[in-house]
Amino acid sequence: MKLFRIEGIPNPGAKVYSIIVARSPVMKDFYRDVTEEVSSKASSGKILDIGTGPGRIPLEIARRSRNLEIEAIDISPAMVRIASNNAKDDDLSGHVQFRYGSAESIPFEDGYFDLVISTLSFHHWAKPTECLKEIHRVLRNGGEAWIYDLRRDPTKEARAQLRNRYGWFLSFLVLYFVRLHSSVRLQDVQEVISLSEIGFSEKSMEDRGIILKLRLLK
Repeated sequence: MKLFRIEGIPNPGAKVYSIIVARSPVMKDFYRDVTEEVSSKASSGKILDIGTGPGRIPLEIARRSRNLEIEAIDISPAMVRIASNNAKDDDLSGHVQFRYGSAESIPFEDGYFDLVISTLSFHHWAKPTECLKEIHRVLRNGGEAWIYDLRRDPTKEARAQLRNRYGWFLSFLVLYFVRLHSSVRLQDVQEVISLSEIGFSEKSMEDRGIILKLRLLK
């Protein structure tokens, strides 16, 4: 059970969070890995990032491919402002559009996107089944959703790998925060994606140690 749930991070928390993710080596590596995966998958088309936070991933994707139409939403108005300012600072305002929106009510028409991504947002969703149905709605036929989140119950081997890569102190902080708030259990995710009502033709989950990746095909 989580000790608290934050649906949308207000200021000053949004500013603190944006600074942490910009400086954390764990988050930098994670964002780089997701960016490389997305960039290798899509060089054109329309992408949506749900729960974009400070917008680091869509902005980096935009740097790598200017042929993509990238939209990004967040339920926190403070985060939307921070992400929009980051886009201005990086001279990418014309390539990524940030706006208020939630996974439960995505402000786009049916079949609009080729790829939907979400990083470290799934654990915030109060109604994950409804959110996945909404993602299904905005994807075109043949489109995919890639959803990444931290695993709350990583294996002993995964914890050891984290310590070997980042050291004991940083690993302790990451795992403590995961247990406290930002995480999902493997079993819970399996139960959600097994539901036929979410509508996807193919559903799979990849366990990457402390990260779980869901791949959903419409």
